[in-house]
Amino acid sequence: MCKIRKNGGTMTKRFKTVKASILTGIILISVIIATTPTISAGPLFNLQSVLNVSWGNETNQPVVPRGELRQLTLTITHTVTRGALGQFLLSLYQNAQITVDLQITETPSWCTATLSQGTVAVMVVPNEITSRTTQLSLQVEDNAPAYGLGYVKIKATARQVGFIKGFEQEFTLNFLPDYKPLIQTTLPNTNTKQIGPLDTATFKIDIQNLGNARTKVKLRVLDIPVGWTAIVTDEIILEEGAGSMASAYLTVKPPKGFGYHYDQQTITVSMQPVKADQETKVGAISYASFLIESRGFSTPGFEMVIFIAAFAIVMTTLFMIRKRK
Repeated sequence: MCKIRKNGGTMTKRFKTVKASILTGIILISVIIATTPTISAGPLFNLQSVLNVSWGNETNQPVVPRGELRQLTLTITHTVTRGALGQFLLSLYQNAQITVDLQITETPSWCTATLSQGTVAVMVVPNEITSRTTQLSLQVEDNAPAYGLGYVKIKATARQVGFIKGFEQEFTLNFLPDYKPLIQTTLPNTNTKQIGPLDTATFKIDIQNLGNARTKVKLRVLDIPVGWTAIVTDEIILEEGAGSMASAYLTVKPPKGFGYHYDQQTITVSMQPVKADQETKVGAISYASFLIESRGFSTPGFEMVIFIAAFAIVMTTLFMIRKRK
């Protein structure tokens, strides 16, 4: 009976010794973590931050050049991977804050992107993914290629905290610029002319492509006055690229009824740009006006009168000659 009690006391002492060793080890590890935050945890623990940056469906619709400032919500997700013995060590970082730095590293020359926050803090929750959001403002210029691939490259860096290693990766987020139908009209000669009733006035219309794709311009004469004739080039093609230009022509004929004329009219031409290979994409209609003044006498068929008179004189002369003979 005495021996049994002796062995039981020995086992109790051993258990207390092991328990004390475990507690000492926990305290030691905690002290090391607290006092040496940059020491590597080694391959067995291998705590490592992992980040991902994404955005939602804000870019499902193309971004309109200029005029539109698209606001996008960036989602930064964070988790911590671990080695075979890392779970216990990771639990000591429950709710620790890890600083994440965000930086825009590259965009196309025709794109401007700005982050509302360059730094966010994420929380460590073992075995779970946590997330934070920030805003990105996106704007594209007039020369952005319509439906060409746009991109924003963002570098995300998670700073090292204790045994949790840092992380750095670049993420590429894509979008499409929309078609911007934009033209500029100039009249290189004049938009006013004074002509005679039997004359024709011709006007040159130069149209320049200020949009971001190959553009077709459809032209139409509006409300032609009674007795007047006005014809304009139906359509022209403007190639892609800044400064691309083409010319259309307006031809106007005034009334030519017999008598003296002092007619004056304004002829208006409408011009609408559309995407050359997708005519459902249309732009705003612009207008150009032309003033024509018709002055002078009109003698329609006068040439025929002269011909008939000359013919009559010739026939009369021949008749007279025959009669004398």
